[in-house]
Amino acid sequence: MHDVKGDLFDAVGNGDALCLTTNGHINTRGQCVMGRGCARQAVEKWPQINKLLANRIRMHGNIVNHIININGTAIYSFPVKPEFEIVNKDKTNVVKHMRGHADVGSRIAGWAAVAKLEIILKSAHQLVQIADTLNYKTIAIPRPGCGAGGLEWDYVKPYIESIFDDRFWVVGYITDS
Repeated sequence: MHDVKGDLFDAVGNGDALCLTTNGHINTRGQCVMGRGCARQAVEKWPQINKLLANRIRMHGNIVNHIININGTAIYSFPVKPEFEIVNKDKTNVVKHMRGHADVGSRIAGWAAVAKLEIILKSAHQLVQIADTLNYKTIAIPRPGCGAGGLEWDYVKPYIESIFDDRFWVVGYITDS
């Protein structure tokens, strides 16, 4: 695994695949909520991608889904959050900026939840299988679960390193530590 800093979207047209970290929540407009981080950047670049992903989630579930090909690069979702979450007693499973809006025991949308390591690991294994099957040589992915997911890269990295090989380029924002 290569741990680099830069612009994730530089992989479009240059790599076999690019992954967008996502959640499984579909809003009332039939769109996957892609409101922060690289997912939001993708919606700004490709405005229909949230509807395309919502269709894939409805068909296949909240798994690594192929969404679209752009300039020869396959764009995939990489789930790091669930469809929804039940708020725990100390609200540590809710992203910090939403804790004031979440009641203990209530159901919140996945986009408001903290990323879950078990979802990240499941997605990582699925992505490796896809890369093996399709003979991908270069796959770009943001630091999964970090940033809008609320997890620390130092926590996630050792798990990801044990799954991803040299085909995988994990891209941190230039300003990330």
